[in-house]
Amino acid sequence: MSTNKTLSAQDYFEIQNLYAKYNLCSDAGDADGYASCFAADGVLRVESADLTVTGIDALLAFKKKDKAGRGTNYRRHWNGSMHLERLDETSARGRCYLIAYNGTPGSLPALSDCGVYDDRITKVAGEWKFARRSLTMDGSTWSKPAQ
Repeated sequence: MSTNKTLSAQDYFEIQNLYAKYNLCSDAGDADGYASCFAADGVLRVESADLTVTGIDALLAFKKKDKAGRGTNYRRHWNGSMHLERLDETSARGRCYLIAYNGTPGSLPALSDCGVYDDRITKVAGEWKFARRSLTMDGSTWSKPAQ
């Protein structure tokens, strides 16, 4: 096994694009696009809310419920200081900061979330997907959706 932890430029680009797709689909409430960012058995874990969502069907339901709970509000979030590290030929670790905002149409948004993602990313059929997203919030106005 190689000890080189650096991803190729192509892999780095594809994973960075995965992060962007995740943010855009999540913010838009696009449940299908959001869930497609995960491996079939992918896991979203929000540590501070004691929330674990596992598998595509659960991720779809989670995002649909999230969108329905927003009413007319919009959401925007960004990742920064992304660090990607190859674990082997088909897996990587990604870490980055999260900052998120919520707003009402026609007005500037307010800061709602700040935290850190620690991700395991896997290549499935030639495409990078999240195997596990673990989010630890530094602070948040978000609350766990009712079950």
